[in-house]
Amino acid sequence: MSEIALSPDTVLQLAPNFRTRLDAAGHVFVDSPVGTVVDIGPQGFAILSMFSRPVTLGAALERLEAELGGSTEFAPAISVVNMLIEENTLVASAAGRAPASGWADPVEHARMLHDDRRTRDFIAALTAAVRPGDVVLDIGTGSGVLAVALARAGARRVYAVEASDIAAVAARVFESNGVTDRVTLVPGWSRQIELPERADLLVAEIIGNEPLEEEILETTLDARRRLLKPGARLVPHALELLARPLLLPEAEVRQRAFGRAAVERWRELYGMDFGPLLDVAARHPVYSVAEGEVVATWPPAGPPAVLASVNLTTFQEASVRASADLMVDPPGPVNAVAVTFRALLHDGIAHTLDPWKWPSSSWATSVWTLPEPVDVGPESALRAHYHRRVTGKPDGLTVEVVDRSAGGTGARTRPPSPDAARAAHRIIQSGRRAPFL
Repeated sequence: MSEIALSPDTVLQLAPNFRTRLDAAGHVFVDSPVGTVVDIGPQGFAILSMFSRPVTLGAALERLEAELGGSTEFAPAISVVNMLIEENTLVASAAGRAPASGWADPVEHARMLHDDRRTRDFIAALTAAVRPGDVVLDIGTGSGVLAVALARAGARRVYAVEASDIAAVAARVFESNGVTDRVTLVPGWSRQIELPERADLLVAEIIGNEPLEEEILETTLDARRRLLKPGARLVPHALELLARPLLLPEAEVRQRAFGRAAVERWRELYGMDFGPLLDVAARHPVYSVAEGEVVATWPPAGPPAVLASVNLTTFQEASVRASADLMVDPPGPVNAVAVTFRALLHDGIAHTLDPWKWPSSSWATSVWTLPEPVDVGPESALRAHYHRRVTGKPDGLTVEVVDRSAGGTGARTRPPSPDAARAAHRIIQSGRRAPFL
């Protein structure tokens, strides 16, 4: 934690590298840059939005007092500001600017512009979707590329919303491309802004490496309720999560998860018992990400399956409970599951993250590594369960092997074979897939 010499004149701004989450009770949680998780309460987004651009601490406190001074929420709001400073989520802004990183970093937006398949797919969809005279809401405009495309496609007005410092760059992009008469930059978080009119079309390319981590569900639901006209069109209008079983190289597994096989290996290497580590190790698949060029070198253990499908125009709750049976072909060991996505944009235009077909992408691939490999036989399947914002369930992926023989329902779970780790090790070392062991 860095120390800030605070005074009313201290200029503060949000650090660029943190994430937010919303729980079932409506509390905002911040995953801070220093690795802590902070509960900033139901007014969290309002407080964060105050610091989306550099502001003095004195001015921020005066605004809080004006808005909340007569309520019981004023003192808790001050405590939230203090916590955000202590956890490096609010940082001193040198010369009015915070270091450019995270979504404020132009390199991040250059990566997306270099991903011409992504950008061309979205521009093609927007060009087909926009109608003359449309009012469009572009959430997370970033470099402004989609807002410029919308203006050129005939939108009457584009409200380009951006919370990070890259907004200043977007404003200059709009000017350089002669669209300032049709594009209005709106700094801030979409869930904390108001618009002078409701939009006919929503554009929200806020899909994360873990597809839902940038809160596309929460943001879209809020926009539909407050910022869009009834019957408004959405790009994307649906999102599918795709799951695929994998057999990772042993070196990759060691960097991501460990189980009984690892403890036994350490016993052989060092003559020591590290069994107590298993007591605190993850018992469910461990989440990480990998670049598409790396994932493309890993052998898939079976075809992709649709894990979850969300119609963004009609869903009513920002939570997902889904499952899918993943086929393993040929049968054998599995030690990870990749989760990617297909975004249905407009009129048959879609964008799919598939590193085995298109390894170069601005998105990394979401990978869930099993602590212990499992054997999936010819009459079995790997059932993947996915939860997000489900009360009483941690977010993430779990798996089980289910028996699909004799026309069964797949309800009977077969425990992992104790030989699965050795089988996976032999196959990885030989560089090939093998029939069921």
